[in-house]
Amino acid sequence: MQKSIRSKPLKKPSLPSKRPPRPEDYQVVLQWSDEDACYIATIPAWQNVKTHASTLEEASRNARDVLVMLIESARRRGEPCPEVNTRHSGNLRLRLPVSLHGRLALEAEREGVSLNQWIVSKLAG
Repeated sequence: MQKSIRSKPLKKPSLPSKRPPRPEDYQVVLQWSDEDACYIATIPAWQNVKTHASTLEEASRNARDVLVMLIESARRRGEPCPEVNTRHSGNLRLRLPVSLHGRLALEAEREGVSLNQWIVSKLAG
């Protein structure tokens, strides 16, 4: 006598649920404006949305409030929010003219460091 084996229907693998972005997920650039005599807070991911205030703290708070409104508005309308870029590899591939590469290599050699170290120090400074 053979037993019949009943197979369970296969479940589709569930896709990881993507959580909605939070205001703190987005980059905010704070910069003093001599022309406006205030701090400007720019939110690059949202087509360079800007707000301003007289102090850094207030400009930062204003940017967070703007982000809350933008995210909520997008959610209500069923529109996607801009992608959040939270991970960077630390690697950068760069093509440059041979003459510039040679000049940079010579400057790094004069400083007694690798070309990579020289470029990083120049970008950080």
